[in-house]
Amino acid sequence: MRYFLAVDGGGTKTQMALYDAEANKIIDLMSFGATNHELLSGGFAQMRVDLHEMIRQMLDKHGLSPADIHHSAWGMSGLDTQTQYHIIHGFIKEAGFEHFSLCNDCDLGIKATLPEGYGICLVNGTGFNVVGINEQGARYQIGSLFELTGDYGGGQILGQEAIRLTYMNLFRHRRETILTKLVMDKYEITSRHDFTDRVMEWRDSGKLPVPGLAKCIYDAAALGDEEAEAVLKRMSLEYALCAKSLIEEIPFADDTINAVLIGSLFTKEWSDVPRRLQTDLKRIMPEKEFVMHIQQCLPVAGALAWALSEGGVADPWATAMAAFGAIG
Repeated sequence: MRYFLAVDGGGTKTQMALYDAEANKIIDLMSFGATNHELLSGGFAQMRVDLHEMIRQMLDKHGLSPADIHHSAWGMSGLDTQTQYHIIHGFIKEAGFEHFSLCNDCDLGIKATLPEGYGICLVNGTGFNVVGINEQGARYQIGSLFELTGDYGGGQILGQEAIRLTYMNLFRHRRETILTKLVMDKYEITSRHDFTDRVMEWRDSGKLPVPGLAKCIYDAAALGDEEAEAVLKRMSLEYALCAKSLIEEIPFADDTINAVLIGSLFTKEWSDVPRRLQTDLKRIMPEKEFVMHIQQCLPVAGALAWALSEGGVADPWATAMAAFGAIG
C-alpha cells in the first residue's frame, strides 16, 4: 500500500492529511496547534517536540510509521531562511521520514489553487509575504520579517499603524479623525489617557487585537479618512513592487501570470485591496497581465497535490482536489 502525508504547519493551527493511494481517498485529516517556531514560547525546541507528537498521533492511530509514507510534503509557517530550512528539515528527518518535500506554507497557496503548480502568491493575513514559483520550478520569497525587512502589509503592521495614527492624532495633532473615533469607539475608550493605558495592556499581555485594528483602517478609508486611505495605498503599492522584484528575480516565460491572494486582508468582502493591487500591478508592469485568484480550498490540499506529484501519481492536482472534495 502507498500512503502520502500532507502537512500545513501554521501560526495558529497545523493540519495533517493522510492519503491512501490504493483506496484513492483521504483516510484522516487531523488539526493540531501552531508549529511556527517564531510564535511558540519555546522556539525551535518546542516546535520539535510538538511536531514529533503530532506525527506520532497521526501515524500511530493507523498503525503506520514514517517508513510507510511513500512521500510527504510539508508547508511550514516561519520557514523563511536557509538556516530555518535546515533546522526544520532535520526535525522531519529525525522523525524517520526519508522521502519528503519542505517549503514555506505560502507555497501551498500556489499548489492548492493553480493546477500547473506555478505562479505567485501574495499573503495579507497576520503577516506579509510574497512568494513565486516559475515554470522552471525556480522559487523566490520576499518578506515575512515585519518591520525588520520593511514589510508594509498584514494585520500586525496595520494594527500597529492604527495605534500609531490614533496616538498621533490624540497627542500630537490634537484633532479627531474618523480613524481615531473608530478605534476609540470599538474598544470603548473615552479619553486619551485611557487609550495609552489600553495600548500598554495590549503590549504587556501580547494580545494586540490585530484583526479589529486592521479592520478600523479599512472602515476609516471607506469613510474618506485620508490617513487610513494613505495606509491602504502604500500597502497595495508595496505588494505590487515586491511582485515586480520577484518576477525580475525569477522571470516567467508567459506574460500572463496567475496570482493567488491569501489572508483576510485580501479576501474579506470589505477589502478593496485586490482592486487597488490590480491597478498598481498594471501601472508598474504594463507588459504583464495578472489573473487574480482567491484561494478557496484548504492549503493542506496543496501539500497533498505536491506530495502526489513528487510521488509519481498521475494528475496529482485533480487527484488531491477530488480527495478533499470527497470529505467535504
